[in-house]
Amino acid sequence: MAEKLHEGQDVSWRWGGGNATGKIDEIVEEGRAEVTSNKVGQDTPFLAFIHIPLQGNTVSRIAREGDPAVKISRKGNDVVKLAHELNEVKDSE
Repeated sequence: MAEKLHEGQDVSWRWGGGNATGKIDEIVEEGRAEVTSNKVGQDTPFLAFIHIPLQGNTVSRIAREGDPAVKISRKGNDVVKLAHELNEVKDSE
């Protein structure tokens, strides 16, 4: 799949009991690719409508020859995966 990947492409991967999806932001051929997740601060009783994003965990993958690391944007938190973990999302027509 690595040779088919391109920025802006929709991809999916196994997550939990199903699949998650996102769009490729960057393909890293050498070295480390990292993303930092967002955590939402706890609401206070009198400001229940306010969500404060806090810095979360940093997740990384190290690219290998023929298996690049791929940064993926998605609703919620961005992720980073290796190319072999991804599936192409085909348009339903």
